[in-house]
Amino acid sequence: MPAIQSIACFTLFLASADLATALQSSQQSAPPRSPRSSPQPLIQHADPADDRIAYTGRWDFSDPSRPWCAWQGSSLRVRFHGTRVSAELNSGSQTEYFRVIVDGDHYGSAKFPVSPGIATYTLADGLSLGVHQVELVKETFQGTNATFYGLEIHGSGLKHPPTAPARRIEFYGDSNLAGYSLDSELNLGTLSLRGSHLGYAGLTARMFDAAYHNVSSSGATISTIHTRFDRLNWSSSVPQWAFDDFPADLVVVNLGANDVGSGEATIKARYHAFLDDLRGVHPSAHIMLFNSWGWDFDEPATYIHEVIADRGDANMSSATFPWIFEQWHGCQYDHAGMASVLADHISATLGWTPGPSDVMSGLAAAGDVANGGFEQSAPFGGFGWRYRLSAGVTRVKDGAAAHDGSHFVQLAEGASIHQPIPASDGDLVELTVWARADVAGSELEVTIDFRNQEMYSTPLQANSETFVLTTDWQAYMLSANAPSGSVPVFHTRVTLAGGSGGGEVDAVSTAVQ
Repeated sequence: MPAIQSIACFTLFLASADLATALQSSQQSAPPRSPRSSPQPLIQHADPADDRIAYTGRWDFSDPSRPWCAWQGSSLRVRFHGTRVSAELNSGSQTEYFRVIVDGDHYGSAKFPVSPGIATYTLADGLSLGVHQVELVKETFQGTNATFYGLEIHGSGLKHPPTAPARRIEFYGDSNLAGYSLDSELNLGTLSLRGSHLGYAGLTARMFDAAYHNVSSSGATISTIHTRFDRLNWSSSVPQWAFDDFPADLVVVNLGANDVGSGEATIKARYHAFLDDLRGVHPSAHIMLFNSWGWDFDEPATYIHEVIADRGDANMSSATFPWIFEQWHGCQYDHAGMASVLADHISATLGWTPGPSDVMSGLAAAGDVANGGFEQSAPFGGFGWRYRLSAGVTRVKDGAAAHDGSHFVQLAEGASIHQPIPASDGDLVELTVWARADVAGSELEVTIDFRNQEMYSTPLQANSETFVLTTDWQAYMLSANAPSGSVPVFHTRVTLAGGSGGGEVDAVSTAVQ
């Protein structure tokens, strides 16, 4: 017998008697039963080939009753009438993580492991009797194929399929796009901390009501993805993906970080070879290179605009985003920052109007820190300032005690949080932070430092001041000028640290000019 695992539970709003009556009335010819007998739920089975199941991603339907997919971001969506839905899955030869989204609640969605072997997983249970939508997304890609065997629904079954997204976006990338350490501020590569749905590909796609493909893998170079961009999985070139099945409106290439060291001329040649083939299979799509700057002096972000200019293709473009979040893999709120940059470029280039993001952005915009009032948090708990799990760092919800809004941060003695902001030579950075302490005379240490573009570099300059706090909220200010020298300034970092006795901080703001 296959194992049965419960993934998510939801409140049942109808009393059991009402549920029994509703379910019984939905049966065309229910057999008579004793008034004392327990009500039995109506159970419907949905075959994978049912056209009321909407698939997105590179699925193989060679056997329609057992479709499989490999790449992260592949998904299926259904609308059904009932109170519970389960899926029969097999992850392949290795454990993979999936995410279930119920009724469009992306922020509150749940991620769960699927193990090798056929097993039944409860996706949602205890739902109010009625029509619901469930989306199941493959979050990780370990190199093997996951197979879907069907659904079991407690209720009257599937309804017409969900409305198809209005647009299609295809993404190609490396570990960044594959969502390594997406749920970790500490660059941890554990499988359970990876993901696609809340990475920038998924976030950007939903901002534009688009379906998306995420063809990416850790360590990938331009050439390795080029040799696999037309595959259903990583290891086999047969069967190939049929691009006509997903005529993309936009193609985003986030590759090149793992090519550094090969030389600019070689890297440019690799881009051109890949773009040649992408244009061949996407004759009408807008194709763009999307790269980060801020981890090496000789990084592709400094010359991808030249690659695009050399193409002479008006339907191609490039955009860059800053890689300043510890210069590691980004977490959820970092990816939301990447998505905001990409969305701005898409809007300006293609005229598409973005909707809101599912996740708060941790990228400082227009010279001001992100989430300076600590009011927002990402689904995994991070709030845009590292490190939320450090000893002595506590985000507090207390509207009566906060200076502004309903949240503030407590910093025990020796505890600190920090956030980077893009900056350049000679910039003036002005910081304001509201702070107080439980005991008058406690201290808050504030630092503004300036760093160059190279990964893991030490500050070029640091300006610090220690403020003595009172028991009332007061504003404290520090300003600093970025140096100008042979090594250009790339970003500034604001650090707030609890000094003697520690303190509480709120309503942090900066201006860079």
